[in-house]
Amino acid sequence: MISNILHKTGDYYILNKNAIKKYGLENIIVLNELHENTPKKYQDVTEFCKQSVNLISENTTLSHKNVKQSINRLYKLKFIDVIVKNNEKDVYVKILYDNIITAFYSDINIKQTKQIKQKKPKIIKSLKKFKKPSSKEVNKYFKELGDLFDNSSIFYDYYESNGWKVGRNSMKCWKSASRNWLKRNQSINFPDFYDKNFESKIQNDQTNLTKYHKHLELMGWSKTYSPAAGTTWKKK
Repeated sequence: MISNILHKTGDYYILNKNAIKKYGLENIIVLNELHENTPKKYQDVTEFCKQSVNLISENTTLSHKNVKQSINRLYKLKFIDVIVKNNEKDVYVKILYDNIITAFYSDINIKQTKQIKQKKPKIIKSLKKFKKPSSKEVNKYFKELGDLFDNSSIFYDYYESNGWKVGRNSMKCWKSASRNWLKRNQSINFPDFYDKNFESKIQNDQTNLTKYHKHLELMGWSKTYSPAAGTTWKKK
């Protein structure tokens, strides 16, 4: 686990970029050097190991001042414990590996948690392309709904003329529109005979006027036209 953070191969350092970004390049280089200069037996137990500031400076090309600053910084981070002798050229260091691992992997977990929270779930809606029905399909469905006045042809002609739109939007389900169509028009009771006064009342409602005329035809009435009388209805 610690090799993912502190590792050196031959004359080259392999540094963890996340650790560098979080704690600084010089500090991580010095920490790697302290680790490399610590014999294996000291890595496994909580004992101090003598470290040479001169050697660290020579191996890292950092100045003595920078090495000491990094050691001080690592001490404040609680990555190491340090005992400084009087000459200050040699220091006794105990690397606190558990603290390093805990700090480093907690940073990764926090970063991953933030990334998960920032990711907005993508909602992909599978939209079915509207396919307009044929007049036969509409007629059959209206009959299934119990339509007695041939509303299907009026419905079909109306939506065929406006491009199968509901308001400004394209229609999504013609069967749902059919049910709504019948609900809106089922409240009118047409007389079973030709009533000129009733016809005048619905004269401006082209939909119901057409339905009334269809109803009369079903009841056995037929219309005739003459220049003098205009359109009139007679019982067959």
